[in-house]
Amino acid sequence: MRYKITLEYDGARYHGWQKQPREPLTVQETVENALERITAVSVKVTASGRTDEGVHALGQTAHFDCDKALTVERMKAALNHWLPEDIRVKACEIVSDTFDARKSAKRKTYVYRFYTAETESPLRRTRECYGGASLDVAAMDSAARSFVGTHDFAAFMSSGSSAKTSVRTVYAASVVKDGDSVVFSVTGNGFLYNMVRIMAGALLKAGRGDGAERIKNALESGDRRLVPDIAPSCALYLEKVEYESD
Repeated sequence: MRYKITLEYDGARYHGWQKQPREPLTVQETVENALERITAVSVKVTASGRTDEGVHALGQTAHFDCDKALTVERMKAALNHWLPEDIRVKACEIVSDTFDARKSAKRKTYVYRFYTAETESPLRRTRECYGGASLDVAAMDSAARSFVGTHDFAAFMSSGSSAKTSVRTVYAASVVKDGDSVVFSVTGNGFLYNMVRIMAGALLKAGRGDGAERIKNALESGDRRLVPDIAPSCALYLEKVEYESD
């Protein structure tokens, strides 16, 4: 029986999603350990994609196969019982054996949060990126719209990526003000290694008056040197993953 779960987690103390030999504290391993408590066997959990160290999720999706037939209500309750407080299963459903959380995903939405203040806040440092006393939100929003469409995002990818192509489609991108926070939201059919954080770094510069032309030139030329900054992982959230059936 195949289960699909939707997870919310605080990534601050985890070394990303993917299980790693020398980094025992990952979200994947923590979820798999909880499942082993429930089923008494080793269970592999496949997510829609990796989130890096420190990145949070509001709606990460994953699937796993389990021979122990539990109702979705019991599975959700059991997982939340064994999971630590910074990881929670928000939804659980039984899906077709052909469903794959990673391969079946059609669209993903990420959110990156900045905040403005005269001085940095110690309490917000693991949730948002400090933007300074003020940011030009209109300039950031205008710059973000340059991302919309199908482009070669080679300039917005860190080295070390295993992607076969750097062409991606962005369906929507915007920057809005939310109190003293500034929120960048982007939806696409997939994202390259550090792509959203590089986008956020370029938008931060635009908000400080460094001009949106830099982003357009980077998209056209593929020159990583035009957008060198990678915004901190602490302010990035995987908001939702969409599938054909949604």
